[in-house]
Formats: sequence, C-alpha cells, structure tokens
Amino acid sequence: MGRVTKCLSLFPCLCSLALVPLGSNGSMDELALLSFTATLSLSSAGPSSLLASWNTSSHFCSTWAGVICRGRRHPDRVVALRMASSNLSRDISPSLGNLSFLKELDLHDNQLVELVPPELGRLGRLQVLNLSMNLLQGSIPSAFIVGCTRLKMLDLSENQFQDEIPYEVGKLKNLVVLKLQGNRLSGEMPASNGNLTGIQKLDLSTNMLSGVIPPSLGMLSCLYKLNLSKNNLTGLIPASLWNVSSLIVLRVQVNMLSGKIPSNAFDNLPRLRVLLMDRNQFHGPIPASISNASDMMFLQLGSNPFSGIVPVGVGSLRNLTWLQLSNTLLQAEEPKDWEFLTALTNCSQVVGIGTSKFGGVLPDSISNLSTSLTAVILFENNISGSIPKGIGSLIHLQKLVLSENSFTGSLPSSLCRLKSLALFYAYYNNLVGEIPAAIGNLTDLIYLQLEGNGFSGTIPAAIGNLTNLWELSLSSNYLTGLVPATVFSLPRLSYNLDLSYNSLEGSLPQEIGNLKNLEEFRAQSNNFSGEIPTTIVECQLLQFIFLQNNAFTGSIPILWSQLSGLQVLDLSSNNLAGQIPKSLGNLRVIHYLDLSFNKFAG
Repeated sequence: MGRVTKCLSLFPCLCSLALVPLGSNGSMDELALLSFTATLSLSSAGPSSLLASWNTSSHFCSTWAGVICRGRRHPDRVVALRMASSNLSRDISPSLGNLSFLKELDLHDNQLVELVPPELGRLGRLQVLNLSMNLLQGSIPSAFIVGCTRLKMLDLSENQFQDEIPYEVGKLKNLVVLKLQGNRLSGEMPASNGNLTGIQKLDLSTNMLSGVIPPSLGMLSCLYKLNLSKNNLTGLIPASLWNVSSLIVLRVQVNMLSGKIPSNAFDNLPRLRVLLMDRNQFHGPIPASISNASDMMFLQLGSNPFSGIVPVGVGSLRNLTWLQLSNTLLQAEEPKDWEFLTALTNCSQVVGIGTSKFGGVLPDSISNLSTSLTAVILFENNISGSIPKGIGSLIHLQKLVLSENSFTGSLPSSLCRLKSLALFYAYYNNLVGEIPAAIGNLTDLIYLQLEGNGFSGTIPAAIGNLTNLWELSLSSNYLTGLVPATVFSLPRLSYNLDLSYNSLEGSLPQEIGNLKNLEEFRAQSNNFSGEIPTTIVECQLLQFIFLQNNAFTGSIPILWSQLSGLQVLDLSSNNLAGQIPKSLGNLRVIHYLDLSFNKFAG
C-alpha cells in the first residue's frame, strides 16, 4: 500500500460509522443543549441570534440552528454542533459531555472563556473539535484527550492556553490535524508526537516552546504541513525530518535554531513548496541539492548567517514565486556569482537579497525576470555599476529598493514605465544627473527617497503629479533653484518632506499651508530666504520643523503657537529678527527649541 493511501482522511461522512444505541430518544441531548444555552444566556453580550431558534416548542433536530442530527439508527441524536462566529461567551458547559453521539463540535471564533471542561472526554465518538479563536486558558486537560480517542481534527489555536503540551496527545492515533498555534504553551515538544503516524497538518507556531525539535517527527510519513515558527526552539533540525518526503510546507522561522543545512537535505523532499527558515542562527552554504525541490514556491532563508554564493539551482526552481535571502552573509563578486539571478526567470512576487554582501555589477539580466514580479529588494549591499537600463520591463513592480549600495550613473529613462510602483528607494548611492521630469508618470508612488546621492538641477514640477505620495526625501544632493509650488500641493503628503542639505533658494511658497497632514518638514542647510510663510500654521499636524542654516528673514509668526503637536523647532543660523513671541511658551509638548544665531531683540 502506498504512502498516500495509508494516510487517514479527515472528512468522512458523519454517518459512516456504526453507532451503538445509548438510549431510545434524544431527551438527554435536548437537556444537554438547554443546559449549554442557559450558561451562554448569562453573557453580558446577550445570547447569540443563532440561539433564537432554540425553542422547546419545536424539535431540536429540525429547527435548532447549528444542531445536526444525522444518525441512521438514531435520527434524534445530535452528531454535530456547529456554532462558529456566533458571539457566544462565558464558559463551555460541561453538559456538552452528555452529547454521547457527537462527532463534530465547532465553537471557533467566539468569546468563550475559562477552562475546557474535562467532561468533554466523555465524547468517545468525537472526530472534530474546533475551539480556536476564543479566550480559553489554563492547561490543555489531558482527560478529554484520553477520552476522545477517535479525534481526527483538534484545533485549539488562538487562545490563551499555558503550560506544556500533554504527552497524551501522542495517543490520538487517528489524528490528522493538530493546531495549537497562537497560545502560551511552554516546555519542550513531546517526543510522543512522533506516534501520530496519520498526522498531515501539525501547527505549534507562536508559542513559547523550548528545547530541540524531536527526531521522532521524522516518523510522520503522512505529514505535509509542519509549522514550528515563532517559538524558542534551539539546536539542529533533526536529520530525520529532511527525509519526510510527504512535506509540502516546512516553517521554522523566528526561533534560535542553528547548524547547517545538510548537503543532501533536498534529495528526499520532491514535494516541498514552502520553506521558511528565516530569523534563526543557521550558517554555512545553501546546498546545491535545493534544485531537487522542483516544486518550491516560497523560499525564505533571510536573517541567518548563511554564506557563500547562491546556487544556480535556486534560479532554476520553475515554480518559485518568492525568494527572500536578505540579512545574510551571502555574496557575489564575479559575474558568475549572479547566475542564480539570470536563471530566475519565473519568480513572480519577491526577490529580496538586501543587507548582505552582494557586490559587483548588477547584471542586465534582471530585466528578463518575470513581468509579474512585484518587489525587488537589493538594499544595503555593495552593488556597483549603473541601474540596468531595462529595469522598466518589470512593469508590475510595486517596490524597488536599491538604497545603500554603490550604484552610479543616472536614473534610467525606462524607470518611468513602472506605473504600478508604490515604493522607490535609491538613497545613499552615487547616482548623478537630473531627476527626470518623467518621474511624474509614476502616479502610484507612495514613498520616494532619493537622498544621499549626487543629483543636480532643479526639482521637476511634475512631482506634483504624484498625488498619492506620503513621503518625499530629496536631501543631501546638489539640487538648485526654486522649489516648485506643486510640491507643496501634494494632497496626501503626510509622513515627511525632506529637502535639506541642497542648494535650493528663494522663498518657501504660501502653498505650504496645503500640507495639512504633514508631520515632519526638513529644509535646513539650503539658501532659502524671505519670510517664513504664515500659512505654515495651517499644517496642524506638524511635529518636527527644521529650517536652520538658511537666510530666512522677518520675525517668528505669533500664530505658530497654534501648532499644538510641535515637538522640535529649529530656526537657528538664519536672519530672523524682532522679539521671540511669548506664545511659544504655549507649545506644551515641545522638547527641543533652537533659536540661536539670529538677530532677535528684547
């Protein structure tokens, strides 16, 4: 018999098993249900509208919402209770343990509190128990686990359970799905979980589990989804786990796991589609055997000290849609080291290799990646040369992050074909030339950061077309001339407008008052002159104003005291005169005020 046929099916017909008669009618079930609803009706939120149909004037099997009676030999016995997302609160009544024919109990997504009653252990026929997304707490009682030996699905996720996972869970031989994620479970993972030979989905993520991953998990020959992420697990991934050929999803990110990926790790994982190992302490090279995982779709190995070059085989994964290798010691120096990127023609979502040691020239072949690609993340490396001229062929890019590298040359004209671009970061490079006016075609831009380069010329008025822009930073360049009034009319500019450390001149336009949602304005170290526009007080959300090292004249407007959220104001090293308004004392949250090196009197 093959591996797949040995694995249990989770959803058989509820009436497929022969039932042993425990009574001639369903009166016991009706009493159990009424006791259950009586407890719920004490809730401060009031009884659920679903319970409105629970009326003794009609039979519970025919009209009571959420109650299913399908027994062939006992048609008046409850076999399923489905009351998910029904605004139920208070405790789970122990009376549910009297529903002796119950096969399915689904109370997920409610506000149930306190403990799971051990009386549920009387439900010897129960196959599906879903209590997820409630406020249940305390330990997971072993009593109901021992009694519910036919369970195929146990979902207690997204609650507040504490203490260790009971070792008795390993006795649930029929279990196909076990979901305990999103709790406060601690201690080590029970080695007895290796006895769950029919398990297909095992999710223990987002808890406080410690210790090592038990090698016994390698015995789970039907397992296709394993999620152990966001715990405190240590040590190696056991060698036995790399031999579970049924695995499709393996997630161990955000732990303290360490060691190397074995060179033959992917020889026996032909079905693997999702591998998330980021934010651990894994080291060494990415093995070339990864090319054997030919169904791989999501590969996330970042935030580990992996080293060496990326194997060419990564690029040959024909179904790969997501590649995240950022924050590693992976490197590229020679053109051959970039061959993985040249081969990566099918990746349709994310290519992320930021904060690593990639150097040399970014190959033009990046322009041949899938036109469906939505994000290219290359920040904080040592990549040199020009931005490839064909970058504009990636027409569905939404994020392009080239910052903190050594790119040279000007912005390629094809860049302005990226009509879906929402985020473009190219700060701290060696880019030169003018900011092209055609950048105004990127009307979906939300974040634009070009600071720390060698851009010259004037700020194009076409930036005013970027009506979705939240942040604009052009600081630390060689920009000259006037700031177009259109920049101060961007309706959604709210996070930051940074024009500092350039050679901009002239007056700030009155249109600055249009930036009513702006929180931070930086224009220091330019050649601005004239009076500071009084309309700036219309920017009621301003928290930070930096205008130092300019040639502003006139006085400080008295109305500035209306900027009630102002935390930092620096007007130093200008030509401001007159008296310092006493009303500045009304700025309640200000913690930095510098008015030095001006011509104030009085």
